[in-house]
Amino acid sequence: AWTRVKLKRVWLVKLIFVLAFAIILAPKAKTTAASDADKPFYKNAMVNTYVYDEKGIRTKDKKILAGKAVGCYSMINYVGDKPYIMIGQNKYVAYMNVVGLDCQLNHNSYIYSSSGKRMKDSGVLLKNGPVTVYGGKKKINGSKYWAIGVGLYVKASNVETPKGEVTSDPNTQNQTTEPQTS
Repeated sequence: AWTRVKLKRVWLVKLIFVLAFAIILAPKAKTTAASDADKPFYKNAMVNTYVYDEKGIRTKDKKILAGKAVGCYSMINYVGDKPYIMIGQNKYVAYMNVVGLDCQLNHNSYIYSSSGKRMKDSGVLLKNGPVTVYGGKKKINGSKYWAIGVGLYVKASNVETPKGEVTSDPNTQNQTTEPQTS
């Protein structure tokens, strides 16, 4: 009985070795290596955003909902003074809706919900602290707010926004390496 078990083990080990060797030596499918510029980096849309063409005209594509991952390329297109970031061939989204703008707080600030109510468990963002704002200012109950995340806002008067051109930086805080499924 022992010899039969030993023979099965030997044959099993040999079979595994041959299969592994065959996988290693198998001809690989020819693929063209994409340059880093061709590979998207994934960012989460922090506010709902529409898809635009290279002229800044909204396309018939569905809007991208806040919280969904968007495959972005490092190509930035300006229409007037508004920057758009490429997400596909002749498809762009507003840069501020996906990448955002790094700012500094000029006052201590509470975090508010989309209905304008202070979120008591979220604490306080401190003066001179960094914050990334998304989209444009949104008016909630007569006050203006900046989005700082999906459904999270700070009062616009507490944020000091820098002036100048945006640059493509795939190393900002809401970057993911893979698209999300849901």
